[in-house]
Amino acid sequence: MTVATRTFCCCIPVRVGVILLAILGLVGGSGLAAVGIINVKHSDGSKVAAIIQIVVYLLLAILSIFGLIGAIIRRLAFVRMYLAMLILHLFFSIGTGVYAINRNFKDAPKYISTCESGSTDKAVIGACQQGATILKSVMIGSFIIAWLLETWACFIVAHYSRQLAEEDATKSIVKDTESW
Repeated sequence: MTVATRTFCCCIPVRVGVILLAILGLVGGSGLAAVGIINVKHSDGSKVAAIIQIVVYLLLAILSIFGLIGAIIRRLAFVRMYLAMLILHLFFSIGTGVYAINRNFKDAPKYISTCESGSTDKAVIGACQQGATILKSVMIGSFIIAWLLETWACFIVAHYSRQLAEEDATKSIVKDTESW
């Protein structure tokens, strides 16, 4: 008995998707953590939100290793552990992202006053306020896109987990070749 290979995006097998997601999580998580570490060293504002985001991205990189190994060697336990950690990471990321957005909104007046530097020129004041608004919009948009992609990744990993479970179940089926 064979198990149908599940796909996403119409034609990509979920196993390939899990491998690609794990590689993306490993490279992206470690890269964003490195950029965050560099930014924390040069920032003078609230470092708590930045440090929390660094931890979140490092966790993503570490848990992506489990997904990569599980998909390559086709181990259901590793893939399920990756799925569970990915779901937990999503919730943790949403919580810390909301905190980071909140900090950005609270710190915006300080950034605007630093940008203005006591200037009374309306063009400078307008540019600083518009820059803060654009920064808030980009930050919110980036978080929402990241959360949507990670939610989609959870669905892909869940589909692969179900496929592996079905494959394991069909291995234990005994075929009766001597039926009448």
